[in-house]
Order: sequence, then C-alpha cells, then structure tokens
Amino acid sequence: MDIIITKNYRELSQKAAMIFLNYLALNPKAVFGLATGATPLGTYEELIKNSIKYSYDWSKITTFNLDEYYAKDLKEEDSYEYYMQINLFDKLNIKKNNTHLPNYQGTKVKEFCQSYEKLMQAKPIDIQLLGIGENGHIAFNEPGSLSTSKTRLVKLNQQTLEVNAKFFGDDKIPTQAISMGMETILKAKKIVILASGQHKAQAVKAMIEGKIGVGCPASYLRNHPKVTVIIDEEAASLLHNKYQVKKTGWSDLRILNKNIIPQNKKILIISPHHDDSAVSVGAIIRSLTTKNKVTTLVMTPGYRAKIGKLNKTEKIKLRNKEAKKESRILGSHLILSQYKFYDYDKKFWRGDLIKFGKTFKQIKPNIILLPHKYDEHPTHRLATELVSDYLKEHKISGVELWYYEGLWSQHILDNIDIVFGFGKDVLTIKNQAMQAHKSQITRLPIIEASESLAKFRAKTLPEQRFVSYGDNPPVIDEYVEVFHVDVI
Repeated sequence: MDIIITKNYRELSQKAAMIFLNYLALNPKAVFGLATGATPLGTYEELIKNSIKYSYDWSKITTFNLDEYYAKDLKEEDSYEYYMQINLFDKLNIKKNNTHLPNYQGTKVKEFCQSYEKLMQAKPIDIQLLGIGENGHIAFNEPGSLSTSKTRLVKLNQQTLEVNAKFFGDDKIPTQAISMGMETILKAKKIVILASGQHKAQAVKAMIEGKIGVGCPASYLRNHPKVTVIIDEEAASLLHNKYQVKKTGWSDLRILNKNIIPQNKKILIISPHHDDSAVSVGAIIRSLTTKNKVTTLVMTPGYRAKIGKLNKTEKIKLRNKEAKKESRILGSHLILSQYKFYDYDKKFWRGDLIKFGKTFKQIKPNIILLPHKYDEHPTHRLATELVSDYLKEHKISGVELWYYEGLWSQHILDNIDIVFGFGKDVLTIKNQAMQAHKSQITRLPIIEASESLAKFRAKTLPEQRFVSYGDNPPVIDEYVEVFHVDVI
C-alpha cells in the first residue's frame, strides 16, 4: 500500500481527483470504478472544477459504480443513481450509455448480478475509487464478507443501517443492497481508497495494521499490488506505526497535453531574450493559443549576441524580426520591450517596475509563464525577479506563476508540478518557431538541445515520479516540458 496522509479533507480530495485526472489524460478511454457516500463528494467537486478549467474530455470514459440500494419503494432522490447524476455525471460530458450502476429492482437479482460481472469482465476497471465504512466495509461488503465474493444482493449490517438513518426516514431505510464483491473489486488494476475524520480512524487502523480477514473487509486490499490510501490526519490518528507522508506523481503532478490545457485565460509569457519563449515553452504556447489569449513579452533588445558584423541597431532590428516570425508561428501576441536591467542590472529598477506594471495592467494575466527563479542565466533571473518584485509590491493575488525550465538550468525534480506532454506534430511547430531565430541557431544548437531535454524528461520522469523503481512507468508522450507552479 502507498499511504498518503493529508492535512485535511480538501487536500485529500484534491489528491484523489488528480490521480483520476492524470489517468484520464493518459488514457481517454479509461474505465473508472466509482463510489458514493459523503467521502467522495470533495473528489467529485474537484473533478468537475478541473474539467472546466482544463477542458478534460470524459466522452470516451466508462464507469462502473460499486453498489445501489435494493428496495421496492426506493425514491429516486434516495438512490445512488441520483447521487451520481447530480454530483458528477450531469456536470461532465460523459455519455449516459457509458455509465453503469447495479440499480436493478426486479426479482431476477442473481441473473442481474451475473450480467453486471460480465460487463466488467468485458471492460476491466483501470482504477477503482473506494471509501471505507466505520465498520471496515468496502462498498456494501460488510464484516463477514469473503475475499472471494462477487456482485450479489447483501443484507446491510446494523451499524450501517444506523449510519444511513440520517439519509432516510426511520421506516424507509433500505436493508439490502446490490454490491460488487471483494473479488470483483480486487480485480481493478489500481485502487484508491479514501478516509476522512476521526470516526473513520478505527476502521483505517484495522485496514492497514489489523489482521487480514472477514472482520475488516477493507484489510483484503493489502493483498492487492497497487493500492493508494489517502487519509487525513484525523483518520490516521490511531495508526501505531509512523508512515512517511508519501508524494506520488499521480497525486502531486498534473499531466497536460494539447487537448487538456487551460482555457479562457489571459496568459503572459516572459521571454527575457527573443528566443527564450520558443526554446523553453514553444510547445505549450502553441497549445495555449488555441484556447486562450496569449501574449509574449520580450524584455531585452538582445544585441549582445554575436551576429556576424552587424552593429547594435542592426542586431536589434534582426532579432525583433525573428521574434515576430516566432509569434506568428505559435499564435501569440507579441510585445517587444527594452528593460534597463539588460544594460544596468538594478540601477534603474524602479523604472523597470513601472514599465512592467503598465504591461501587467494592460494584459491582466491569470497565468504567467516565466524562467525558474533558480535559472543560472543572470538575465533570466533578473526578468523573473522583476516580475516577482512587482507582484509583491502591489500585493497582486490570484495569479498562477508557471516557472519554466530553460536550457541554462534544470529543475530539481521535487519542484515539478505540471508536465506537458507532446508528440512530433507539436514538436514540428516548436522547431519551426526556434528556426525563426536564425541568428541564434547558427551559433548555438538550441533546437537539438531543446528537443533532447524534452525527450530526456519524457523518458525519465515517469519512473522517477509516477511509480516505484522497478515498476512499469506510464508513457506520458514522446516529449515533455515541465513547470513548477506557485499561486500568489
């Protein structure tokens, strides 16, 4: 078991949602097993919020729910089908025919359960979301359930009935349910189980540290090779052993691609030199411009570069021309500026701050892409420091800062929050944007270096951040650009 202990329920929900979103990013046709109850609600809220912000596509996803009450007089609003519709399905572009629940209310229950099993055999669950009951039940596999149990009609435990009483009138509490069995659940390729609150602490302790057996059906999960347990500090309070707070790429990183990208945002790209934007973030710029208003701000004249026998004025003119060509290729609006820090370091810093402030007020960006604060190139560092000083001085809030990785320095792995994967189609456009800077590619192998770094990241990040060493890592894409994100 991978155990992730969060500070609170909100963080728990965010991490759980990110796992599912990353699976969706890598496999648009994934099969998700879903749960109901109070615990997953925060996760579903995060899935909806992120799907709107980043345009995740659920149209090819298939879902199977764990369970449903079995009662002839069950009202629609009391059913788990209704719960799923109002809390998730109605908010996503998921197709109704792709959603499955064990919502049978007829007399041929055994036949229905067998057909539900066959559906899941035809489309095996890639990742199953679970909660845990106070008595250690999973779905409605109450204490006493065998690890070999399959989808079936079950009688609800008295403790479960008492917990459910708050959702029903005393004489309307369903006493039976159709539930996936433990064997069925354990067939999922990966399992994520959530628990929040002090009232779940005893069940969590039994699941993680107790005896594996019928007394706590959740304990069977310890026999599964890929289980992630996400619990908040209250739910973890009774654990005897001290578990290291585990960070995993599935829950801590966000995988984006040309289809899954922020939308309807105002985005500012900080390019200290004319070519930094294409070299460092050309791929994601190309994708961002399809759904957002993107502006690239070139901060320096760039005349220090050795370009044949051209004089200062001729170099500036040439480099501006190259930047305009890049902008047309990538689809971003271009602002060419000449900040004094390029020539005078911080001697005229106040004037530079005022100058940047005019641009910031004009654009009003929601997201700023800028060099990493530890970039080794002095001009890059000054550009980032200027932006940071302005935001702090004017107490700007609500802006996302995406620090990008340039060729001059690479991130410490723990600082990566966003992974943008792209293929040869996007790489071709990025290379075209870099080729626009002919004055630079004739003196530096920037295209080869940029492509090599992107390929290196794609080859190494999956094992370094997404799986335990020795396991099979996911394939993000052929190339990758990475970012560290701060929200001010």
